[in-house]
Formats: sequence, structure tokens, C-alpha cells
Amino acid sequence: MKLRFGVISGDSHVNEPPDLWTSRLPAGLRERAPHVIETRSGASAWVVEDTERPMPMGLNSVHYWWQKGKYDRSNYRDKYAEIRIRGVKYDDILSGSWDPKARLVELDEDHVDAEVLYNGAGIWPAIKNIHDRELNLSCFRAYNDWISEFESEDPERLVGNAAVPVTGIDDALDELHRACDGMGLRTCTLESYPSGRYTQPSPDDDRFWAEVVEREMTVNMHVTFSFPTGGLPREVFSDPQAGASQGATKPGATQASTVASATDGSFATVFGSMVLSGVFDRFPTLQFVGAETNCAWIPSWLQDLDAAYLRYHHRHGVQLELLPSEYYRRNCHITFIVDQVGVDNRHLMGVETLMWSSDFPHSGSHWPIDAELGAEMCRRAGCTPGETERIMWRTAAELYHLDVEADAPVAVG
Repeated sequence: MKLRFGVISGDSHVNEPPDLWTSRLPAGLRERAPHVIETRSGASAWVVEDTERPMPMGLNSVHYWWQKGKYDRSNYRDKYAEIRIRGVKYDDILSGSWDPKARLVELDEDHVDAEVLYNGAGIWPAIKNIHDRELNLSCFRAYNDWISEFESEDPERLVGNAAVPVTGIDDALDELHRACDGMGLRTCTLESYPSGRYTQPSPDDDRFWAEVVEREMTVNMHVTFSFPTGGLPREVFSDPQAGASQGATKPGATQASTVASATDGSFATVFGSMVLSGVFDRFPTLQFVGAETNCAWIPSWLQDLDAAYLRYHHRHGVQLELLPSEYYRRNCHITFIVDQVGVDNRHLMGVETLMWSSDFPHSGSHWPIDAELGAEMCRRAGCTPGETERIMWRTAAELYHLDVEADAPVAVG
């Protein structure tokens, strides 16, 4: 691919089409499929089995045509507030959310050459809360069928993430093989640890890490392992410590002593747990991405990780080959949207670990001027041309195996 703008977004999104699950689930499950209704306020909302309240479309689709078929940024603050109160309808939002042909046009308007595509985010905690294993797993499979078709419109520019099921390690591996070996998806995103746990790694995860390393595939998590909407996080279908079987049809409870909080599934906690459990010693080439984490906080966090390890590792019987910060620089990458302080301090975490992202069409995006803002951050930080290329496209191209010509422009015009 010859870059026109010198920009690849490391984290963008789709919004799943209203008929994704009603049209793609096995015939016997379609009456129970996630589906869209219209709320009293006129917004579109998802209804998902085992989640009591509908989930309106809102901040994950803030960019839409306001009048006469043309995007209008005037009075944007007032319109943004309206979205938060009323929500939006599928008829209003930019059709590139689910139509790949339209998406390519919207990419051009944003001066972005290619993007890594994550799911719509808002509906997925509810999907993970579906109690019936067959329905839960089928929703993941249907999404992967759809995103592979979306990507096939232009694989050089659209990089779809396979969604890894949360119904146990065997299902995770089966779907990895099906989606990536069978359908050609090049990367995957975790909604839990591969074993299906949300709060702690499992030795079973090593089976998954081995498979992705063999394929030289980057593994991603988006912000956090968002917990199922049904209450406190649970090891939904398989937890060896709790004795629940993978074939269970209802969520298995974790041990009674487990106390869970939002931090248990955060990128910082997940990465730290993977380091301390020796994942990156056993799999030194595993590449792990934290999407939409931003980066200004990372130097201080790495300092604290190293200090805690040096002070306490003997007490806890942990012996690593490297310091936690060294694993971060070797094995980890993050994406940021707008983070001038982070870019200013890029050398404290490693320029090669940073990837710019647009977050389009979510509320963090500034479409259609995302790329200009990204390049401006680099200019303000005094980045060299090589550093700007690294942040704005080169690291993403390498991680996701995009064939990009080396003489590409530095960034946007």
C-alpha cells in the first residue's frame, strides 16, 4: 500500500449493523438474538437477553449527518449534549459504521490511510452476560463472520479484530483458528483472559499465547475487560479454581472470597498480572496492545511497577528475567487519541511503543480533522520526522503486517 497521508489509526471502531445477529445466528437462536428497538425518545437501542434495560446508541456514534446529507460541525457542543440526552438513530449516524464502502470514503475525508477496527464496545458487556453458552458463543462467531467480510472490502486499509469468546479456552482457540486461519483476520481482541476469566490469568491461557505467537499475531485489549452487565465480574463459563465446567449453561460463581472492582480488568492490571505470572518470559515475542489507554501516565506507572517488583518479589517468590518496564518496552504498545503530555514525554516510555489513533466514530474522535490533530501533537512535541512516522503509522504497519511503501510521507500534508 502506498500511503497518501502517512497516517494509520491504531484504534478505530465499527457500530454493528442492526441485523447482524438476527440475520447471522443459527436459525434456532435468531428469536433470542440481540436486536434493535426504538426508544420513546426516538433513539435506537440494543436489546440483549439477560440484560434488563435496553442500551441506547449514543457516544459511540456521535458523528452523523445533521442536515441535508452533509456533516455539520457548527454548534457541535449543543448537538453533543443532545446526543447524550436523546441518543441517536441508525438512520442518522455515518453509514461507514457498518458499510465498508462508505467507511473508505470517511477514511479519506479524515486523511487516514488505514485503521485497526475494534467492535462497537457499548453492547459487548451485555453479550458477555448472556447466560446460555451456545447463544453467547454464537454472538461472537457471527460478529467475526461479519467483520471479516467488512475487512475484505479493502484489506490494505481495513484491519478487523477477531473477537475472542469468553466461554472458555477451548472456545477461544477454536474461534482463533476459525477466524484467523479460516477467514484471514490478522489480529484479535480479548474481552477477558483467554480462559474466560476477568480478574486473574490462568495457566490455561498459555495455550492461547502459544498459538498467537506461532502466527506472529498481535493481541489487543480495548481499555479494559469490561465486566458483564449482570453484576460483579464472574468467571462466566470455566474457572478451574471454582470448579465450574466449560459446558455449563449458566454462569459459574467465582470463589466466595473473590472481591472484584473495575481495576481488576484494566489494562494496567492485566499487563502487570501477565508480567508477574511470567507470560512474557515464556513467550518473549508476544506483542500485546492496550488500545485507548492514552500514555501520559505510563512513565510514572512503569517506575512504580519496577519499584514494587524490586522491593517485594522475593517475599512473593517471583523471579523475572527482566524488570516490568523492560517487558513493557519489548512486548507492549498502546494507543492514544489526544495526549500532548504523553507525546512530549515519549522517550520515557519508548517512542516505538506509541500509536496514534482516531477513535472514530466514537466520542473521542474529532473527525474529519483527526489526522491533522495527531500530526500537530507531534509537531508541538518537537518529534523528528522519524519519530512522527513511528507514532503516526510505522509501528501500526509493523504490528499488523501491513505492506507499506517505505517512502511514504511523514504525516498529513
